[in-house]
Amino acid sequence: MATKRLDRAHDQLSLRDLLDARDQYHIHLMRHANVIATAIGLYRIRTKDSWPTERSEGKVHGTYARTLANSQIRYYSWPAILVFVERWVTEKELEPGDLVPKTLYLPDGRSIPVCVIEAPKESRNETRPLSTVFPVNNIGGGWPVIARNQGQEYAATIACLVSDGHTVYALTNRHVAGEAGEIIYSRLGGKEQRIGVSSEKHLTRALFTTHYPGWPGRDVYVNLDVGLIDIDNLDRWTAEIRHVGQMGKMVDLSVHTISLALIGRDVRGTGAASGEMEGEIAALFYRYKTNGGFEYVADLLIGPRPAEANKAKEPTFATHPGDSGTLWLLEPDDEGKSPKSKAKHKDYQPLAMQWGRNMLYSAGEARPQSYVLATLLSRVCAELGVDPVRNWNLDQPDTWSAIGHFSIANRAQVALSNRSPKLNTLMKNNADIISHDDATILAGEFSGMGSADFVALADVPDFYWKPRIAKQGFARTFEGPNHFADMDQPDPNGKTLLELCKDDPTTFIDPRKWAAFYDSVTDLESGDAIAEKYRGLLPFRVWQTFDAMVEFAAADKPREFVCAAGTLTHYIGDACQPLHISYLHDGDPLRLVEYTFTRGERKGQTEMRRFGKGVHGGYEDTMISAFREKVLAGLLNTPKTEAEEMITTGFEAAKLTVEMMRKTFTSIPPMAVVNEFGSFLGKPKERAEHLWRKFGNKTVKNMQSGAHLLAVLWESAWAVGNGDTNVTSTAGLTKDQAMAICADFDFIPSVSISRIGALLKPPMI
Repeated sequence: MATKRLDRAHDQLSLRDLLDARDQYHIHLMRHANVIATAIGLYRIRTKDSWPTERSEGKVHGTYARTLANSQIRYYSWPAILVFVERWVTEKELEPGDLVPKTLYLPDGRSIPVCVIEAPKESRNETRPLSTVFPVNNIGGGWPVIARNQGQEYAATIACLVSDGHTVYALTNRHVAGEAGEIIYSRLGGKEQRIGVSSEKHLTRALFTTHYPGWPGRDVYVNLDVGLIDIDNLDRWTAEIRHVGQMGKMVDLSVHTISLALIGRDVRGTGAASGEMEGEIAALFYRYKTNGGFEYVADLLIGPRPAEANKAKEPTFATHPGDSGTLWLLEPDDEGKSPKSKAKHKDYQPLAMQWGRNMLYSAGEARPQSYVLATLLSRVCAELGVDPVRNWNLDQPDTWSAIGHFSIANRAQVALSNRSPKLNTLMKNNADIISHDDATILAGEFSGMGSADFVALADVPDFYWKPRIAKQGFARTFEGPNHFADMDQPDPNGKTLLELCKDDPTTFIDPRKWAAFYDSVTDLESGDAIAEKYRGLLPFRVWQTFDAMVEFAAADKPREFVCAAGTLTHYIGDACQPLHISYLHDGDPLRLVEYTFTRGERKGQTEMRRFGKGVHGGYEDTMISAFREKVLAGLLNTPKTEAEEMITTGFEAAKLTVEMMRKTFTSIPPMAVVNEFGSFLGKPKERAEHLWRKFGNKTVKNMQSGAHLLAVLWESAWAVGNGDTNVTSTAGLTKDQAMAICADFDFIPSVSISRIGALLKPPMI
């Protein structure tokens, strides 16, 4: 089949245009007694109709009842409003005013096509028995759970595991999970067991205009029906999805990214009642019910794929009671790819969660066809402040980012002097764009990854640019090395970067020297050459960003200055943490110990691991998070900048950064942290308390150094760029403005150590 769409004026219509037209005409449409629902989609062509490429002789263009079962989305289908009717009626049978219009018109004259579909609802409940399969051992996405209420037993499906950075929950439907504290069961190994209790966190419905800000939808609710189960024992759970395995990254959708391109895409899910299901997205924003003057919308309407719908009387796609909660995953578009390059299960991206179904007649002798009603997962996660858990070792929210980086960004304001009042005003007006206030940091009322639409600038390098965990779509290949520099690994002569830069800073704080150093050493664990993505260049990233801030101040670009200053926060925050300066960042690669798995498919198996593996999270994440109040209180004592501390070049910024990294390394030797972490045998909370007793006060002092240095760099760049004279506005940025700047790959581009020199201003040696 050809894939090129025909050139039509209707193809230029956006999703917003269709929503706007439906909102304006919905009352008019629903006044037709025959109309039962509307949706947004692409015009459906009767399957037996001729294709445009067929010869004109004998062309077929049916006028009989169009149903979801006898029609399909073709490559040339155009944007349209779908109007579902109880019964297909010809024009001859209707009075003129009763005819559903074929076209709607926007105030500017643009026409909006209407596609009428016969789809009477089935009102009878399903009675045939269904066989529900329970897991033998570990439970996870796609497996059933059981709840009891008022003497009735309800079954539902676990969508997947999610985490708010502190607690892991199981995601399912609210109508099954029930009120907070209700006990949830399942069957493991043939025995019914309690698996957790319903969490206080849940969603029922939301106003369409609140859930999708800026989009039209008067008196409309989005049905969500989302509940969380607070899990009793994580050792019983797997992050994998039944029949899928490890899922890919969540499809991140918002008012800026949802599009009609979703229509017709293949999706799959695993329900507790139906098992494996393969479907197709039939429509968006299915407006299906009216109650008390309000109407209700489902984000997605999912039905059978065309090849199945056109086969026989018994549909092969079906969803049944008990499938509520099913996670639907978007299949990658493999069209045109060779069999060898077809997508694997891990490329299936979590898209939506099922909460209900509609039974629609398909016409003739065929049984009623079931259709899935689902909510977009990214909107659910944004509302609840959670993220999907794809694997126990992947994509866990970064608590150091949440507490450490935000705290340093927050306290840099404290360290600013009064020598540049305009700078102080600019940074104060943008404080909530760069970081969070104390109350938010202390309460943890945010996700490390930010929302679908906005990431605080202090978090942008991790969650907007870093390839491993970037949530948006603006990942930069070489962002990672900007966050660290292993400055304690000796070269063949026994010298480390810390020592070489101290002995001759003027000569050795040079990316060419560092590149040569990396060429001379090997990976201590594997013995391989150091790959480019592991050649840390943190001080040079500071140099590059300082140069950019000077340019922005001189050119009267306060928005870009704020974005550069805000993202610089992240790198300075990394530079004042000992494990960002060391080859010991994830334990000692020269001391391997035996580790035994306690959960998952490898439970009971052993492997050799670094002594102290996990120290990075234990020290920077768990410890800092547990003692966030003391961190914030201590950072209030960050000293203000002095006039004699001001610098004039990016080289000096890099030099100050290296000096701070050296002091941090001396204050808290990384090997000391690894030894304490690796040898402590207590629980994680007890270990965090132990680490704080050993290193807490020194950690706060190191973070004070980071906040102070950040203020020095902000003030210095502002002064060199003569910001007080050149900058005309100190207004705060909007979130959209900040994200638009950071989405530009040319904004302070992320490059490797071999390329960074070309982006730095002199002095260069």
